[in-house]
Amino acid sequence: MSKITSSNFWQCSLGFFLIIASIVALIVGWAIYNGINGELSNSTFVVNGEGKVYAKPDVAVVDMSIINQNIDVEKVQAENDEKTQRVINFLKESGVDEKDIKTLQYNLQPEYDYNWCRNASSQYISYCPPKLVDYILTQSIEVKIRDLNNVGKIIGKLTDVGVNQISSINFVIDEDNVYKSEARKEAVLDAQKRANDIAQTAGIKLGRIITISESPVDNVYPVANYAQKEALMDLSSASPIEIGTNEINASISLVYEIIK
Repeated sequence: MSKITSSNFWQCSLGFFLIIASIVALIVGWAIYNGINGELSNSTFVVNGEGKVYAKPDVAVVDMSIINQNIDVEKVQAENDEKTQRVINFLKESGVDEKDIKTLQYNLQPEYDYNWCRNASSQYISYCPPKLVDYILTQSIEVKIRDLNNVGKIIGKLTDVGVNQISSINFVIDEDNVYKSEARKEAVLDAQKRANDIAQTAGIKLGRIITISESPVDNVYPVANYAQKEALMDLSSASPIEIGTNEINASISLVYEIIK
């Protein structure tokens, strides 16, 4: 039998203490895990709420394009730059601030003819090497018009200064944080009301709110679309454009504790 020394005694005690501490930690951890897991899975109630606010837009966002074609690449660039500058000058003269005019796209695209070698006597030719016909330059601009009373007048004169295409006119709220906040408040109140109605009907008692989250939603904005130049030419300077109202939405989820 080995003799127990002071050194052996402290080593054995430390080992025994570590074993006991590990067992206690496992028991406590398991109890906490079961308690939390049971609370979240068996004693909670999830409800969604929707909030909706209507407001008048204060800015018109217009996407437009200036398009040119020419076999000479330098000429097509010069012509397009000249037309674009004419459009920008017109917008500034119409009261649009320079900071509200932004270039979205500058695209120079070659156009090829793949049928140039086909004729009646060469009907069996199946392939023609590409032959350069033109260069097409498209410069797209985004403009914010803050004076909504001036939108119809500006749109009606765009073709006169060189615009070939308007992709869209969106009426938006420039600073919509206030309306988003109102929509969130409505969504929370809606979720709370739904929770209380369901709890009363189901005969359960709700406790504290454990979590709250917001889901992304799409807001509804009035959009006008004038893709073709012919449609633009039909607009007169006196033509009114209906602005309508914007719909700002919010969606909130609440997780309640159920009291047993």
